[in-house]
Amino acid sequence: MLALQILLGACLLFSVVYHVLTVVCACRWRRSAVSPQPAIRNPQSAITILKPLRGTDPEQRASFSTFCLQDYPEYQIVFGALDPADPGLETARNVMRDHPDADIKIVEGGEPFGLNRKVCNLAHMLPHAKHDLLVLSDSDMRVDEDYLRRVAAAFADPAVGLVTCAYRGFAPLGLASTLEALGIGADFIPSVFVAYYLWGVRPAFGSTIALMKQTLAEIGGFEALANELADDYRLAEAVHGLGRKVVLSDYVVDDVLGAESFAVMWSRRLRWAKTSRLMRPGPYAGAFITFTLPLALVFSAAADFSSWSLGCVAAAYAIRCAAAVWITSACTRDPNITRFFPLLPLSDLLGFALWVSSFFGSTIVWRGERFRVGAGGRLVANAGSPASAPRNSTKTP
Repeated sequence: MLALQILLGACLLFSVVYHVLTVVCACRWRRSAVSPQPAIRNPQSAITILKPLRGTDPEQRASFSTFCLQDYPEYQIVFGALDPADPGLETARNVMRDHPDADIKIVEGGEPFGLNRKVCNLAHMLPHAKHDLLVLSDSDMRVDEDYLRRVAAAFADPAVGLVTCAYRGFAPLGLASTLEALGIGADFIPSVFVAYYLWGVRPAFGSTIALMKQTLAEIGGFEALANELADDYRLAEAVHGLGRKVVLSDYVVDDVLGAESFAVMWSRRLRWAKTSRLMRPGPYAGAFITFTLPLALVFSAAADFSSWSLGCVAAAYAIRCAAAVWITSACTRDPNITRFFPLLPLSDLLGFALWVSSFFGSTIVWRGERFRVGAGGRLVANAGSPASAPRNSTKTP
């Protein structure tokens, strides 16, 4: 029992160190801000935003409109859906009527050539992009008017090949969405900072992926990602493999969550977790040290819930909470952590439950379909009939 207490105590200590490192890495990210420069009117600085659609998202029309109000001299927005009857296309048409001066193109229809329908959609949209600098953005994102200037600023460095953005939950309604917002702000984004600055991982997120057409062509185009579940991660990996920089912008995008059921939220987050495990099994297994609260409770149980062990639990979890509050208040400006702070322990226990569950099976549910995911996160086969559809969103793990 003493040996177990020592082992668990060491794990708990490592967990505390991890949360301290999240603060250190968040500080590095905050200091990395690139001052946006006035864009010059030329073909290289003009931007095409690609918005792949599938269904509707909460507050979709208002979110689309934020991309039409950018403080940027020349840009185009391309909305597209493989299904001509997709309801998201009607929202796009309404936005086009709302903003008659905006350069908007709507692409309807297209045959999928791979299992990743979002990537197939983007491939059909690409020929309609007028400009060389592309910005890919999921349909449930909302931005401020300086978004494009902030993202494009990084390309002043000719070595930059891709720019991506962290994100935060916006307007969660109900317990399930609130827990997701807490998981994003207090768990996922801090882990991204650590992976980026300490382990050299260069991820990309569907919130924003900016790159040049030529760079996309050099990695084989969207066709090279047609069967990849984590297409955003693989895209960044391929660009990094070319010897180009993958930059985590200092801009944070709002991910509009709205209301959803617990089952839908669980299904989507479990898909993300399984994908992460299959893509990077070693680091993912080691992520158990990030779950401070479960570790602390097991440690205290091994010590018969003695007063000194309960004191360790309180101290360790206080450090975890302080790190989350500081990062979201001083760096990412995510209001959800302080607003829903009493629910943070529940969010942490939910995150641990998802981590444990992700080790069982390699079948995932994605947009109402079941797939089997092979090693490396590749979609290899349809594993069955359609399941109940998750929230209509283009977000990928």
